[in-house]
Amino acid sequence: MKVAILSNLFKKESDFKEVEDDLMEVGNSVKHALETAGHQTVFFDVNETTFEQLRNSDVEFAFNVCERFNGSSLFEPHIASMLELLNIPYTGSGPLTLATCINKVRVKEILMHHGILTPNYQVFYSRNKKLDPELKFPLIVKPVCMDNSIGITDDSVVHDEEELKYRISYILRTYDQPALVEEFIDGKEITVGVLGNGRTATVLPISEVLFKNWPEGRDMIYSYEAKWLKETDSWRGVSIECPAELPKYQEYRIKRIALQVYSILGCRDYGRIDFRLSNEGVPYVLEMNPNPGISPVLSDDEQPDFIPCAAVKSGMTYDGLILKIFNEALERNNLTIKVMTLPKTSSTTHSGEQANPEISIEIKSESSPNDSSKKNSKIDTDIVL
Repeated sequence: MKVAILSNLFKKESDFKEVEDDLMEVGNSVKHALETAGHQTVFFDVNETTFEQLRNSDVEFAFNVCERFNGSSLFEPHIASMLELLNIPYTGSGPLTLATCINKVRVKEILMHHGILTPNYQVFYSRNKKLDPELKFPLIVKPVCMDNSIGITDDSVVHDEEELKYRISYILRTYDQPALVEEFIDGKEITVGVLGNGRTATVLPISEVLFKNWPEGRDMIYSYEAKWLKETDSWRGVSIECPAELPKYQEYRIKRIALQVYSILGCRDYGRIDFRLSNEGVPYVLEMNPNPGISPVLSDDEQPDFIPCAAVKSGMTYDGLILKIFNEALERNNLTIKVMTLPKTSSTTHSGEQANPEISIEIKSESSPNDSSKKNSKIDTDIVL
């Protein structure tokens, strides 16, 4: 199958180079996984010319890992819309879900409507707006519409009115959007990955962000510094534990809520739900991440993306995760190509030498569903810039 990979190549330096390097890495990793499975790939660096390039191409499917357009994550839903207009089937969530979930306030409104716990909140368009007396300090201040922890720093938790006004001013001035102010849930930081669709969607092992070496006196949040900036005390102060050590009843409750949120918000193929647990163990949903990060872990000096980490713990290889997402999207679109992956243990021999197993593709004919053939395809890669 000829597959378009929609990603980003960032040619200019920005304030978020760490995020952009990660986004470029995932496109190349997806390309490698699909090529290893015998597919032909065409890499699209998504920009103003991509619509016409896709319209004039002969790609049959798209693996969409594009999170930016002109440097902005706010345009991510439009990439899926473009594929809808071109009638090209693709991986991941649709434009409505992507547009809904990038707005943290809209997600909270939907969750509250369905009786799902999320921290109490207030939206500020001005620093002079009066704080709702129902909200209790400490509070955490975030941009309404940003991803990758952008806008969530070590100073995001505030403890009094003066700190609150300063932080709201920072968000309004820096990101030119409203500030979301939530009650800070001072407990465990938990994240849950989901793979699949409908009744067959499954939950990956739960991950927990551990703050074992966290700087003393600092509120424990998985901030931009902790996630991306290797030279900071915050980055050195966290680690990811998967599977998380939780009582069975609590694990079951969190997984059930995760599947519920995934379904309510219309997520497809894969997604990630972030929680905080109160000191009493009550789970509060922070946000839903459709099309979340799926970069591989290439070295020990980087924080892993949660879904690949959890997938490995569940017995998958990284390439197996990519093909799982791909297969889920194929099945959802009623397409009949299945990538037949070999078990994880087949990649090396008992002597430790690298094996070279055959990877086959089963293609079923629409006119004769019982007739199938297997072939090994030559890898052919193009890059469209």
